[in-house]
Amino acid sequence: MASLLKPLITLADGDPLSPKQPKNLPGNIGTSTDNLIGWSLTGALIACLLGFIFGCALIGVGHNTERPDMAARGKRSVLWSLVAAAGVGTVFGLVKAFYNIGQG
Repeated sequence: MASLLKPLITLADGDPLSPKQPKNLPGNIGTSTDNLIGWSLTGALIACLLGFIFGCALIGVGHNTERPDMAARGKRSVLWSLVAAAGVGTVFGLVKAFYNIGQG
């Protein structure tokens, strides 16, 4: 069993649970870029959350008032909010991957 875990530990680059210091861009560019990316990701996730909440409300109102078109719009809103949140979640990994490719 231990021989099966050795390649996984090698791929994980050490202990995955130990906190690591993030690498920033040098100088003032690093702090302002980190702030810009952090605020934009936070804003996008808040927008996804609001779209999900309003979509659920549309589903409830549409079903209770017997308006299937409103319920269908709510279902589409919930679905696209989840897809957008997943996309926002993958952005950080993509940015880090391309940054590492540029460094090597």
